[in-house]
Amino acid sequence: MDYFQAVQEGRTIVQRAIKLLQEVAGPSYPVLFMKTGRTDWSPVGEENLYSVIDGKNDTAAVVICDSDGNTKAMSTWLSKGDAAKSATILESRGIVRFRGEVKLPI
Repeated sequence: MDYFQAVQEGRTIVQRAIKLLQEVAGPSYPVLFMKTGRTDWSPVGEENLYSVIDGKNDTAAVVICDSDGNTKAMSTWLSKGDAAKSATILESRGIVRFRGEVKLPI
């Protein structure tokens, strides 16, 4: 797959992840369109898992990632309580928690 195709496919996958996350956590943003750490052009995976990332001042963000931990969508910074509520809703919808370290472009 060439770079342009990978970005286009990744963008489509990420838009679905954003929609899923916005339903439970409010405003959410795209993060990665392609898998990191690969030598070929590969879009992020179709599978949706969630994780919670700790922030500063008792905040957290909820992310949707693929099975390799590539973050597709990220919520705004929420209170830790609101992030936990969002995570609980995702689990109730059958979204499994990602237990590894998520990959972010920072």
